[in-house]
Amino acid sequence: MNSKKLVLDGFSLDPLDAYRMARRALDPKGRLEIEIHPEAWQRIETAARMVEGIVAKGKAVYGINTGFGKFAEVAISSDNLVELQENLIRSHAVGTDEALPRDIVALTWILRLNTLCRGNSGVRRSSVEHALRALDAGILAIVPSRGSVGASGDLAPSAHATLALLGEGEATRPHSQGFERVDAGLALRDAGLEPLKLAPKEGLSFINGTQLTTALALKGWAEGRALLDHANLACAMSVEGLRGSHRFALDPILRVRNHPGAVACGEAIRAWLGGETEILKSHENCGRVQDPYSIRCAPQVHGAIHDELVRAEEVIGREINSSTDNPLLFPEDGSSLSGGNFHAIYTARVSDSLASALTTLSVISERRIALAMAKESSQLPAFLTRNGGLNSGFMMAQVTAAALASEAKALSFPASVDSIPTSGDREDHVSMGPAAGLKLMQILRNVSGVIAVEIMTAAQALSLLHPLKSSPSIQSALATFRAKVPFLERDRFLGPDIEAAKSLIAEGVLLHRKE
Repeated sequence: MNSKKLVLDGFSLDPLDAYRMARRALDPKGRLEIEIHPEAWQRIETAARMVEGIVAKGKAVYGINTGFGKFAEVAISSDNLVELQENLIRSHAVGTDEALPRDIVALTWILRLNTLCRGNSGVRRSSVEHALRALDAGILAIVPSRGSVGASGDLAPSAHATLALLGEGEATRPHSQGFERVDAGLALRDAGLEPLKLAPKEGLSFINGTQLTTALALKGWAEGRALLDHANLACAMSVEGLRGSHRFALDPILRVRNHPGAVACGEAIRAWLGGETEILKSHENCGRVQDPYSIRCAPQVHGAIHDELVRAEEVIGREINSSTDNPLLFPEDGSSLSGGNFHAIYTARVSDSLASALTTLSVISERRIALAMAKESSQLPAFLTRNGGLNSGFMMAQVTAAALASEAKALSFPASVDSIPTSGDREDHVSMGPAAGLKLMQILRNVSGVIAVEIMTAAQALSLLHPLKSSPSIQSALATFRAKVPFLERDRFLGPDIEAAKSLIAEGVLLHRKE
């Protein structure tokens, strides 16, 4: 991606580039700088002319001059085609519950615009430009998080997102050092924009697709990768803090397992451990033969998650560069074809897969935290506090980690195996993709909390081993951590420490390895 702008062409959008651009929506000073490739503009204009031709001929085509869903056989007169599209947006904006965060709303727009660039949708250039100007001004609709089953696309949330372009509903926009919630019509006027007037098929083309389900899966994938990187660091810190063997991560062991993820995670953990350290030398004759599985099997467990993230990236990459409308326009031969590309099962399955994978990451992390609590396994003071009894140390921090991991387990049941018929049974099998993605968002928060607690306890163990030192990379991460979270000499309110550790994970600053 260009350092400032994201260029969309419908065929080559990179998931990480899309994620990073959408994150700008969380910064009041950030701008969603998005351009459309010249060849994509040509495809958009060609498809729009095809819609004009269909309207002129009066041939019945679903979504252009017919009703929707169960009303697909109802013909709509040419005088009512604009009202048809506006009614579609208004009638489908029926979401409820808390609003989606701005970065998710921005990401859904990036993904939808990229799909429009493929030239199978029929939206006019002027309408795409209107959306781009609204995004550039930081205007994003208030989109309730519940109300989509991932059936004929994510209809309700996409309708809310589009409603703001019509000057209806509410939106957020940058204001001072934050954001304000305002009437969408006012936000458009202040940005010098008139409410969008939809042409035939445009309402359907804006909302009929998998963009919310895919945005949630993409965010889960991007942030899951970062959590895995932090889990590898946390594991290495725990190994040193618990004076474990380094042999479990040796390359010859992992290569004969024949899974690329195990090799990659073993390599990452070895890089953090950095070879022979003062701590390692201090227990070379300790007599311990093997460490518990949460240490010894970490490359294999982390590696399985690594490989699921790789597979998720492949599916997401294909999905964001695909046409998910219905009907699809094919200007090359003048055909308009109805199908089921809007079904969100692919990225629904990604969210379900990542949900269980990342939960597994939290489960093994929590077990390493538990090892650090018992003096028999840690060879350190119980609960990592020097004056146990008077002080409880990290006793309850481990309980928090256990609670988070257990909640993640409960959330791991796959949403996409469920289906509930809608729209008078016309939509009789649905993906439940948004439910899968929203569960994944909560699991991400839980896993971040567990890994934060592991880094806290591993850091405490390393500090208790002072003056012995670990590798330069781990010592550097420890110093960065200690700048925000001090050593626990005696009991204090640990809630802010956990939040500070989570913030360090979100910022990624602990991963700046010193070689």
